[in-house]
Amino acid sequence: MPDEMEESLPSEEDTQPTGSDAKENVSVEDVLTAKDRQIQELTDTLKRTQAEFENYKKRVNREWSEKSKLAGERIVGDLLAVLDTFDKALERTDVADDATPQSNGLEGIHKQLLQILQRTGLKEIDTRAPFDPFMHEALMREEQDDGDDGTILEVFQKGYMMGPKVIRTAKVKVSANKRRDEVEAENVSNRHDDQHEEENE
Repeated sequence: MPDEMEESLPSEEDTQPTGSDAKENVSVEDVLTAKDRQIQELTDTLKRTQAEFENYKKRVNREWSEKSKLAGERIVGDLLAVLDTFDKALERTDVADDATPQSNGLEGIHKQLLQILQRTGLKEIDTRAPFDPFMHEALMREEQDDGDDGTILEVFQKGYMMGPKVIRTAKVKVSANKRRDEVEAENVSNRHDDQHEEENE
């Protein structure tokens, strides 16, 4: 009996994997590793593609917003000529002191147009403030004996902004301090004389 049992039990050689089985086990592990690597690469590619698409959407939205804003500024810029015409017509009715139904209607249309433009962000440039070359354009200078230099004396055409951007400067007449101009001219003349004397020496 013991001999029969010994014969039925597998030998150590039988329990060891054969060469083909070992290769099969190794190749399965390699396949799984390759699959994991491929999954990771595809995941990275997907994340990269999603990030690029999000950046593309942001860029398109930003460009569209800028184009819409620019188109709005152009339309408002064109309507400023109409607003100027209304301003001149209202100035004439004020001078004539003519409170006819037509002048009242004109004033109402002007007010309505101005409110519509203000809703787009339009606001008039302040001409009560001192002269600012970024906001105002000096068409004339008037010399004065006293007073501050650069005071706005008269507005020839109103200026407007949309948000922080100037879409049309205010065209104005500004004061020039006569005494200050004379002093500056005298200083320039003195400097010129001093240079001339140094050259002669």
